[in-house]
Amino acid sequence: MKRVCAWCGKDLGTVPSVVHPDGLITHGICKECAFHLRAQAGMPLRAFLDGLGVPVLLVDPEGNIKTASRDARKILSKDLPEIEGYRPGEVFECANAMLPGGCGKTSHCSGCAIRRTVTDTFETGKSHEKVKAYLKQETGGARQRLSLLISTEKVGEVVLLRIDEMRVEDNPQPGEEIP
Repeated sequence: MKRVCAWCGKDLGTVPSVVHPDGLITHGICKECAFHLRAQAGMPLRAFLDGLGVPVLLVDPEGNIKTASRDARKILSKDLPEIEGYRPGEVFECANAMLPGGCGKTSHCSGCAIRRTVTDTFETGKSHEKVKAYLKQETGGARQRLSLLISTEKVGEVVLLRIDEMRVEDNPQPGEEIP
C-alpha cells in the first residue's frame, strides 16, 4: 500500500498490507509537515495526538512511553501518570514485565510482538500495520490473555504506537499456554 503525506503529498514509501493488497493509498504525515503543523497551530503535542481520534502512544528510542492520546488513556483505563515514562509491557500490564529485569529485559521479551515491532520501526523506519500481539496478564491470581492489533510509524525521533484493537480473553483453560 502506498503512503503519502496528507498535507504536502510527499511520497512516504510503501507499507505491506494484507487488508488492502490492491495498491490503495493511505495517508500519514511527513516529519516536516508534522513540525510545521504543530508550530503553526501552536498546538501542544498531546492536543495533536488527541486530535488524531485513535488510541496512540508515543514511544521514545529507549522504549519508554512519552505520552498518550486521550483515546489511548481511555482504552487502557489509565491516567497519564500511569503511562508516561513506563515501558509498553508495564502499561499493558504484561505479567513478564513484572519479572526481575522488567519489560524488555526478560527471556520472554524476545518474542514480544510489541517490542519487536516498535524496535523494527525505530531501526528501519518501516511502518507496520495491524500486527497481532498477545500478552499474559496476571492480577490477584486471575489469568487472562490480552489480544492486540497494533500499528507503528516513525515520526522524527519517536514511534507512534497505535492500538487498532484490544480485547481480553478471559479464563484460559488450566495448563493452556498464554504467549
